[in-house]
Amino acid sequence: MPIDNSNMLKVIEDFPHQCKTALELTKGMSVSGKFNKIIVCGMGGSALGGDLLKIYMHKSKIPVFVVRDYKVPNFLDENTLVFAVSYSGNTEETLAAFEEAQKKNAKIVAVTSGGDLAYKSKRVIKIPSGLQPRAALGYTFFPVLGVLVNSNIIEVDNDEIQEMLDILSKTNEFKSAGENIAKKIKSRTPIIYSSDFLGTVAYRWKTQFNENSKSPAFYHTFSEMNHNEIAGYQTMGKDKFMSIFIRDKNDNERIKKRMDITKEIISSKVDVEEVFTKGEFLLSRIFSGIYYGDFASYYLALANRVDPTPVTVIENLKKKLK
Repeated sequence: MPIDNSNMLKVIEDFPHQCKTALELTKGMSVSGKFNKIIVCGMGGSALGGDLLKIYMHKSKIPVFVVRDYKVPNFLDENTLVFAVSYSGNTEETLAAFEEAQKKNAKIVAVTSGGDLAYKSKRVIKIPSGLQPRAALGYTFFPVLGVLVNSNIIEVDNDEIQEMLDILSKTNEFKSAGENIAKKIKSRTPIIYSSDFLGTVAYRWKTQFNENSKSPAFYHTFSEMNHNEIAGYQTMGKDKFMSIFIRDKNDNERIKKRMDITKEIISSKVDVEEVFTKGEFLLSRIFSGIYYGDFASYYLALANRVDPTPVTVIENLKKKLK
């Protein structure tokens, strides 16, 4: 029988509550100064919030950069607002980037549950411990958003927050859809597509299949895949691969048409499943898209007869690095 020793199902089901709790962690916390760029430093699940921030701030005049490395860009300076995000607080790449940012006199806010990062940082948003980093996305995204709102760098409509929480609270709808997708995938390798704008959502599906399901998975975006990857379908088969399209009503009309035509072209080679984001506001559409994938990866883990929580190979690699 498949085993969920650490009750990952409950963690995923509690995600709406996590988001609501995370929104309250930064009450009264702000940063002062004139910033012309924002950098989010992180790795794995802790970096994903930075990617989502980049989507959310796409209309802002302040660019957002995500650093998954030991080094920060040369353009980082005293006019840079840096968020160093490490769930454990001990991610070596993030700590190295944090120390570099300190030397360059950037204003830094740490988001962590503890570890060396909490010890070394002057400004810390302390988030609850005890989760896998990938399962703490609410805690690593919304506190960053909260600081930016409190600092008058961005505005977030209360109606947008409420719509997102209302949509995510319909957990059984996402759970049922995710389970259905997992049943369709079976032993095949999923390839996830979205618009380039929502590429982070597709990437999140890929990494959740990797870590929760212990399965290979790949992702790409429209319309770039029409210029290369689509040619690879000539030698693919329904027995080994399945494609998943994440679709959003606000996708560019040409992207929508490309998705329709691509589905028609590749359906002779692979099965294509379509997932539609929910909501009027951007936060709802981002997180509803993500939530389907979280459940799909969970149920695929059970189908694969693996515990969705442990990532032993990653932990062993870290031990060898030490």
